Amino acid sequence: MYALIAIGVVMIYSASAVLAELTYRQAAYFLWRQLFAIVVGTAAFSFCSSLHPEQARRHSRLLIGIAIIFLVLVLLPYVGYSAGGARRWLRFPFFSFQPVEYVKLAVCIYLADYLTRKRKVILEGSAIVFVPPSLLLLTVGCLILAQPDLGSCFFLLMISGIMFFLSGIRFWYIALVGIFAAAGFVLLIVRAPYRLHRVIAYLDPWKDPQGNGFQIIQSFLAFGLGGFKGVGLGQSTQKLFYLPQSHTDFIFSIIGEELGFVGTSFVVILYLAFFILGYRMAKRCREPFLRLFAFSLVMLVVLEALMNLLVATGMIPTKGLPLPFISYGGTAIVFHMAAVGLLVAVDREASRYARE
Repeated sequence: MYALIAIGVVMIYSASAVLAELTYRQAAYFLWRQLFAIVVGTAAFSFCSSLHPEQARRHSRLLIGIAIIFLVLVLLPYVGYSAGGARRWLRFPFFSFQPVEYVKLAVCIYLADYLTRKRKVILEGSAIVFVPPSLLLLTVGCLILAQPDLGSCFFLLMISGIMFFLSGIRFWYIALVGIFAAAGFVLLIVRAPYRLHRVIAYLDPWKDPQGNGFQIIQSFLAFGLGGFKGVGLGQSTQKLFYLPQSHTDFIFSIIGEELGFVGTSFVVILYLAFFILGYRMAKRCREPFLRLFAFSLVMLVVLEALMNLLVATGMIPTKGLPLPFISYGGTAIVFHMAAVGLLVAVDREASRYARE
């Protein structure tokens, strides 16, 4: 985790220094804010790693209730903060907070608790057990879509589907809900011109190189310029206002330009190592809740990283998801570090079970 964070600190400064100097007259503006978030995230990691997983399980319904309240507050005038055409932040005197990052973690805790409590009913093949979490996810999804944030909604659908599958719910139940969800996403894309244009740009970015295809083309150019070894740390030209969101959603492209194939491969290897270690932790868990919870925490990080890498390389349409531990964003890094802290707590408890 901290290896990825260290790469993120270096690359955030490299990718944002010029923008920060011109906008805030301080080249390290984004760097200092990220460092502060890392300090807070370290405190969150330490706190969560010291918890007993049963505490998270016992308060799962309270946590998801708070998540829904946060999502409602975001939509209220004078409470939620809007930027870039999206209403996704709660602003406080000294910091802003993006509730959807908390929601992702709360959904994992709630589903791990619910699906293991209903394990007997699930194994009997009952479809009724599938209804309460589906209605909850529908509520959460609608509130997220109202921001609007289709990318986070899609991410939650993916991780929920994985948890349903791992819990033993019959595949055709999941497939049926997936079909309805896919139809809903298609409808949302078709009815929103800017989303439809993103899909068209994904299919053929050169059809509109100065418009909707501009960002992904600039990302391709960054990787192309980087080649095998990269142009050198701090030497990127794409970060000079060619590639939008170069220190957030598309920071992987800047890594590709400055550090080349070598640098991007190293990042991918670190995420792969995180997945393998997390998978082994989850496999060690004998108790069903601990096992499902551990898998969900691992996928919370790895799936989001995978989706970001696929976006940066043009393999899926732009979704606006950060690269965990590396992209600039205080709320995201705090809750990703908290998730790893909970994973450590689960592994400690699993080790205790193994010794008994």
